[in-house]
Amino acid sequence: MNLSNHIPILIVAIPLLAAFLVPLIGRINKKATGILTTLALSVSLILTIALAVKILTVGPQVYVFGATSPSLTLPSGLKFPIRIMFQIDAMGIFMGLITAVVSFIGAVYSLIFMKQHSGLDKYYSLLLLLTVGMFGMEFTGDAFNFFVFLEIASIASVALISFRGVDLGEPAEAGFKYMVVSSISALMVLFAVGIFYGQYDLLNFAALASVIKYSQLDKIALGLLVPVLAMKAGAVPMHMWTPDAYS
Repeated sequence: MNLSNHIPILIVAIPLLAAFLVPLIGRINKKATGILTTLALSVSLILTIALAVKILTVGPQVYVFGATSPSLTLPSGLKFPIRIMFQIDAMGIFMGLITAVVSFIGAVYSLIFMKQHSGLDKYYSLLLLLTVGMFGMEFTGDAFNFFVFLEIASIASVALISFRGVDLGEPAEAGFKYMVVSSISALMVLFAVGIFYGQYDLLNFAALASVIKYSQLDKIALGLLVPVLAMKAGAVPMHMWTPDAYS
């Protein structure tokens, strides 16, 4: 087995595993949670750099979960691209590098900045889950799993924004505002995904790109997705939640 072929999933799996281990480690040693988080994110950073080099030299990478082919072949010979997969091109790995670097720096900074706070096991677990969600959105090859990873990142973000809300009212209020925005956005994304699947019986991005007809329904789906992603990114004029969240 060539381990280098599994780099895409390892980038996501390592912080995901660490996110579940951190609360367990926290019961034994609170300080070790930050070290474990930093170690997991450093490994993901190294693997992301290795994957970036591979993409620059070889080209875009496709990783299929549990199969060798991205399509399911029926006895009749028909092929359906329904496998869960990562499709990582230059843009995807560029965003992945940003996620890996920022997450690692955030973990290192948190070792000092957060050491006086309680609940560090929860904080570091949420930070890891946020990183997993970001990596998943950047690497996934289908619309539904994009929605799944978007929700993982959103839920972790809400909890991180509200992290100090037990003692202070403002973080809890900011988290509630983002939760409302996130919930509405999730429904819009899911509705847009349903529109695409209802028309084409496809969720794979590459397959959708090859058959999309730019119909009125497609334009409605696009009209749902653009404001949602703008709200998630805090882009003007959809940035109503950002001042409270960042303050």
